[in-house]
Amino acid sequence: MNILHIDSSPFIKDSVSRELSAAIVTALKQTESEVNTVYQDYGTNSPPHLSAEAMTSLRSHQSTNLSDSALAEITAVNQAIEQLKVCDALVIGSPMYNHSISSHLKTWLDLICQAGKTFRYTSSGPVGLLKDRPVFIASSRGGIYSHGEGLAHDFQEPYLVSMLGTLGLKDIHIVRAEGVSMSHPGRDVAMANAMQRIGQMFNLPAMAQPA
Repeated sequence: MNILHIDSSPFIKDSVSRELSAAIVTALKQTESEVNTVYQDYGTNSPPHLSAEAMTSLRSHQSTNLSDSALAEITAVNQAIEQLKVCDALVIGSPMYNHSISSHLKTWLDLICQAGKTFRYTSSGPVGLLKDRPVFIASSRGGIYSHGEGLAHDFQEPYLVSMLGTLGLKDIHIVRAEGVSMSHPGRDVAMANAMQRIGQMFNLPAMAQPA
């Protein structure tokens, strides 16, 4: 199994999404005999933003007389798409920032969402060009957004599901730890529930919470 593991939190220590995404990868390794993991830490090494020059080249399929910076951006696009195409499972660590995803993760999505490469337009709307495979999203939120008043402000998980679905990735599993900045449920309870969810998904004993 080839796993593409992406983290998008700029925090290294005390990052809930990083802990959860690592636990999901550990669980996958326990259920598969041979695993190869490609890791991208976009939280501390953000992919390049696409310039108008690079976007024009991608849309027109013209690659002559481009600047070195635009060529580097297009190379990043092709590498990101190739990594996605060859993986058997995708694991994404996604903290909620300002009701949505981090800008680091949004930049990666802008790289991989390319018409003619990962989806195509049809008369009935966009159609994904990627073969479906399991996607595991490690979602962390400081507050409660899965129900109640917060639900109307959740542009994190629905956005990821929508964009990945546009590419053809619909087998999506969300492991959520929310309320981690609140007194209730709080970080410890939210993490324990999320770890239990991971164990249940993979029919494993309760996953140990990272120290």
